[in-house]
Amino acid sequence: MVESSRQFFNRAFVNIDEFYTLTNKVRASLPEEVRSAARVTRDAEQIVNDAKGQAAQVIDQSKAEGAGIVEEAKAEQAALVDESEINRLATAQAKEIVAGAEEAARDTKAGADAYANEVLSDLENFVSKVMGTIERGRGKLEHKTGVEG
Repeated sequence: MVESSRQFFNRAFVNIDEFYTLTNKVRASLPEEVRSAARVTRDAEQIVNDAKGQAAQVIDQSKAEGAGIVEEAKAEQAALVDESEINRLATAQAKEIVAGAEEAARDTKAGADAYANEVLSDLENFVSKVMGTIERGRGKLEHKTGVEG
């Protein structure tokens, strides 16, 4: 048909009605397998498109779940940081309390030692006075009796 047509500047001019008639005859003479292959191709394209849609849904769902997991991890991290800060503060406070208690114990011991020293000093003074009284009493007694001890 192209070979018998008129050509002008490397272009072929064909009869459109004749072209469609021949095309329809070719289609009608195609075996069923070719038509089946065309249906299979269309079906395969539909399956691929469906799979792409499902893949996009899975990706979107995975992104959403991933974002949720990240948010949970951030919240847990914040809780752990808060807990760590609480532990740090509690440890620091415990150290302050222990240091205060040790200082109070040192002060109490120093006060007790000072009090004991004062009591012993008072006792020594008292005993010294008593000894003085005893020695004077003995001296008077020895002087009266003329006997030395």
